[in-house]
Amino acid sequence: MLQFLGRGSAFADEQNCAFFRTGGDLILIDCGMTAFHRLRHTPELLENVRCIQILVTHTHSDHVGGIPMLIHFAYYVLHIPVRVIAPDAAVAADLLYLIDRMDGCEPSAYTLTTADVVTEPWLRGAIPTEHAPQLAGHCYGYHLCIDGETVIFTGDSATLKPFLPLLKSGAVLYTEASYYHSNVHLHIDALLPVLKALHEDGITVYLMHLDEEDAIIRAAAETGALPAPLY
Repeated sequence: MLQFLGRGSAFADEQNCAFFRTGGDLILIDCGMTAFHRLRHTPELLENVRCIQILVTHTHSDHVGGIPMLIHFAYYVLHIPVRVIAPDAAVAADLLYLIDRMDGCEPSAYTLTTADVVTEPWLRGAIPTEHAPQLAGHCYGYHLCIDGETVIFTGDSATLKPFLPLLKSGAVLYTEASYYHSNVHLHIDALLPVLKALHEDGITVYLMHLDEEDAIIRAAAETGALPAPLY
């Protein structure tokens, strides 16, 4: 199942980044700069890795800021390829500008593709969602299958509506939760009854992208939801 190099929101010391291993691949979901530094200082995660794949939910810097540096590191130090998977062509174009034009990564060090053409058995599809108005139409979660289990990952989202139809008994949901009110995140007070109902329906729920971690965990204590597991 997923583990996390960080489960914090944008201003946290360790920003949100989930990962899992399959075969010889290390798959990251987003990669902010703090995730890159965690990987660099956790060499056992990179042992025997033949390829690093990065699923991108959206282009806020706490989710993509470490991608170019990881590509450089993988090319010059690890000598392994990186594949960046964007949720759609528009996000891929933005990522290309970041990786190629702004950071000047060696073209042979990485490939950039979109989720709809990836044939990996663990990737079932990208799920459009609502987050920051400035990125309207460019924010996604993911439907995954890991170790035979349905995994739904919201990314940053102001709503659970796009994900609820995929949540059946036995599924695992990783959802963001916020303590501070805004129109771009899921506030914990509004989430509490939903979390409890999902737990009662046999869905395992993990909370991630936390701005005030202790307060959110305390608030959710009676719902059955747990903090996302840190590596």
